Amino acid sequence: MIGTILGASLIAIVAGLLTGLFGVGGGFLVTPLLNVVLGLPMPVAVGTGVMNILGVSTAGLYWRRKSNLADYKLALVLFGGNVSGVYFGSQTLKSLKELGSLRLNGTPVAAVDFYTLLVLFALLVVIFGWMFLETKRPNPRSVRVGLFARIHIPPYANFPSLETPRLSIPVLAYFGLFAGYLTGLLGVGGGIILLPALVYLVGMRTHRAVVTSLFMVWLTSLVATVTHASEGNANLPVLMALLVGGSIGFQIGMSLCSKLDGLRLRRYFCYVVLGVAGMVLVRLAAAFF
Repeated sequence: MIGTILGASLIAIVAGLLTGLFGVGGGFLVTPLLNVVLGLPMPVAVGTGVMNILGVSTAGLYWRRKSNLADYKLALVLFGGNVSGVYFGSQTLKSLKELGSLRLNGTPVAAVDFYTLLVLFALLVVIFGWMFLETKRPNPRSVRVGLFARIHIPPYANFPSLETPRLSIPVLAYFGLFAGYLTGLLGVGGGIILLPALVYLVGMRTHRAVVTSLFMVWLTSLVATVTHASEGNANLPVLMALLVGGSIGFQIGMSLCSKLDGLRLRRYFCYVVLGVAGMVLVRLAAAFF
C-alpha cells in the first residue's frame, strides 16, 4: 500500500505541473497511469482521477484569480453541453463495466480497461498530430481566427476576449457535449481537448486559453465527481496522495508558465501528449502478449 501511495504522489506531482503550465487538469496523464502503473481498475482510476482534477483545478483557479485572463462567458456556454456529456460518458463507462472480460491471445482482459484505453490512445494521437504540425510550420504564429468563427449557425454570442468575437452558441454547446463525454468516459477533465480547441477552433491566445481551459476543467470535473462518487468509483487513500502531490507540482508549473511564450507552451504540450500516448500503447500491446 505504501508503494501505491508513493507512486500516486509522483504521478500527481507531474500532473500538477501540467495543470500549472497548460491549464489542463492532468486527467489524461493520471487516469492511464493509475491503471497502467498502479493497477487500479479503469472505473476506479477514472473516478479517482476526476476527483483529483477537481482539487487541483480549484487550487489553480485560486492562484490565477487575479490574472483576468479567463473568459467566463465562453466557459459557461461550453458548460451547457458539458453537463449532458458527462452523464452520457459515465453511462457508457457503466455499460462497458457490465461486459466483463475479453480474451485477447488467450489472456483475459477487462473489457472496460481495453476499450477506454483504446479510445484514449486514438484521441492522444490525433491531438499530437494536429498540434505538432502547427508548431513545425516555417513561420508558426498564434491563431487568432478559429474554425468555429467560420461556422454560421444562429443564435450567436459575442466574446470580447476574441479578435473575431461572434461565435455560434449551438457549435460551442455541441463541442462542450463532446468534451464532457470524454470526461465521463475517460476521466480526463477535458483540458486535453479544450486547450488546443480554444487556440485552434475558437481562436483564443494561448495564455488566455490556458486559464479559460482551467475554469472549464473545474466546472466539468465538479459534475463528473458527483457522478462517479455516486457509482463508488474512487480510492480515497490514492486520492489524498494525488491531491498533496498535485499541489506541489502545480506551484512549479505555474512559475514556469509565466516564463514561456505561447509557441513553446504548445510545443511542450505536444511532447507530453506523445509520451502519454506511448505509455497507453505499451499497456494495450501488453494485452496481446
